Amino acid sequence: MFTQNQWLDHQIDFDNAMFLRVPVSVWRGNTCIDYGGFIKNHDIDAVFIAGDYFLKKEFGFKVR
Repeated sequence: MFTQNQWLDHQIDFDNAMFLRVPVSVWRGNTCIDYGGFIKNHDIDAVFIAGDYFLKKEFGFKVR
């Protein structure tokens, strides 16, 4: 379903990554700022990964 280094672009991508427990990394531009982990929760504005809170408008999320 997912491929390595695939960007999560749509709400359904975040839903699937969360329910399938796909590890994701967090990016700002071309720099990986956090190797992340599993998505615990997300909403229209933010993603919660391993106790951290990331705004979707400021960061990108990739499948590891």
